[in-house]
Amino acid sequence: MLSVYETTDRPKEYNSSKLESLLPIGKDESKLICYLQSSLNNEIEAGNTYAPKFPFNLSEFKNYFLVGDVFIIINSRKNLSIDFSNNLENAILGTFYIKPNFPGRYSHICNGGFITSNIYRNQGIGRIMALAFIKITPLLCYKASMFNLVFSNNTFSIRLWRSLGFQEIGRILNAGYLIKKKKKRQNK
Repeated sequence: MLSVYETTDRPKEYNSSKLESLLPIGKDESKLICYLQSSLNNEIEAGNTYAPKFPFNLSEFKNYFLVGDVFIIINSRKNLSIDFSNNLENAILGTFYIKPNFPGRYSHICNGGFITSNIYRNQGIGRIMALAFIKITPLLCYKASMFNLVFSNNTFSIRLWRSLGFQEIGRILNAGYLIKKKKKRQNK
């Protein structure tokens, strides 16, 4: 039995040639991968959107986030050098992956994971990624999408996907152990 952290088969019709020329990363992607790993680990540590309890080491990150197809939203309004790897925080608006949700006969159903860069939150980047997801998934031969865990406190995500026609297929009460934000104490 495969876990969600391992490779599953892509849809049998999958052909990556349709996407290869869109966003080639380049020869040295180590800074980019470390930046993406840090972004995901920050979300994990916040404890409100991703299921893992602990941050991923590099190998775990690659097996979780980089197993499928990964897309990066680049800030085209900034004057970025051709080698944007020295300015990743300003260059990357967000990132998302698309990968099979299930193995075998169900590999035509995909899952996606999304991270909006902290400095670009509340600026419509999530919607840009969601619309890109909707356009890209058929190109990758997926027939359906299913997001396994969208916690009820993630109101931005819920509102976004509902506005794009997605439906909830169920709710599981107390499904996750979310980290509650501590209230600041006032000195008296």
